[in-house]
Amino acid sequence: MKNFIYKIIIFCTILASTYAFFVDKLSKEYVDPYYNKFSQKASGLILGLSRASEGVSPSIIEEELSSGQFENPMVNFAMNTVQSSYGEIYLDGIKQKLKSNSKNGIFIVAISPGSFTAPSGMNDENIYNMDKEGIIGKIDNFTSAPNYSYIINTYPQPLYNALHDFDKWEHHTPHPNGWNEITQNGRFNKIRESDIDHWKSLTIRYYKRKIKKEQFSNYRLNHFIKTIQYLKTIGNVFIVRLPADNDIIKIENDLWKGFDKQFDSISKQYSVEFLNYSSLGSDYKTYDGSHMLSASAKKFSKLLGKDIKNSLVERNEYGN
Repeated sequence: MKNFIYKIIIFCTILASTYAFFVDKLSKEYVDPYYNKFSQKASGLILGLSRASEGVSPSIIEEELSSGQFENPMVNFAMNTVQSSYGEIYLDGIKQKLKSNSKNGIFIVAISPGSFTAPSGMNDENIYNMDKEGIIGKIDNFTSAPNYSYIINTYPQPLYNALHDFDKWEHHTPHPNGWNEITQNGRFNKIRESDIDHWKSLTIRYYKRKIKKEQFSNYRLNHFIKTIQYLKTIGNVFIVRLPADNDIIKIENDLWKGFDKQFDSISKQYSVEFLNYSSLGSDYKTYDGSHMLSASAKKFSKLLGKDIKNSLVERNEYGN
């Protein structure tokens, strides 16, 4: 009997050690597009969905605001509709992500109609429970590097994936500050114009399916307002609508008529700036109609940083 118990103990020890080894190794390699967003404390944040995740570089924003008047680092904490639609769970994650003594950060709060929808028929409790099943609802650590909690609780693939990087798209570079950069030229191939046209058609098809299954959610809009009210207490808030392909923006505007006007009104009501770039789609190149390629994301981030700086100068909040 003792030999059997010893064997069980040895087996469990080996199993636990192997598991810990793979978790640790994976933490040093590519995990997924969102892991880097949970590996440091932040004083400023970029929030929203995947358009912001891939379209705004924190380091470029920091460069444009280089007077030292604002607390860094800035982290891109935008993800996608499953993980970072506005709601109680996302707001709780934002609070846990920020340094406890943050008082003067820059907060870029990106919006699109998709930020404020939920599956048809869902009440507030259902939406909360759905959000709870996402990354933010599953982990208890938002700031550590390595972040074992993230891997243990959210990594969906076998841990032996740590031995290779087959899951990583060659055009995707996940930066330590949370920005997901998408380059047109990869190591082995280039995103062709025909690829872009095809992926744009898939995006349009996805939007049309999504419209039939989802509806506007007051729950999401109310928590968006709670989010900007909270962030206003610790920094400067900018509501931003990013550019995308003109055909995509048209679909969004047809879906939610008066969207820009409504959020311009909200921005005035809560005394925050609304920077709307949705009409500039021709100036920025996407790879699928919705998400900017690297060169355009860098160009846009520079423009956004300058506009934020100019806005702060007008408010006399930017140092000389």
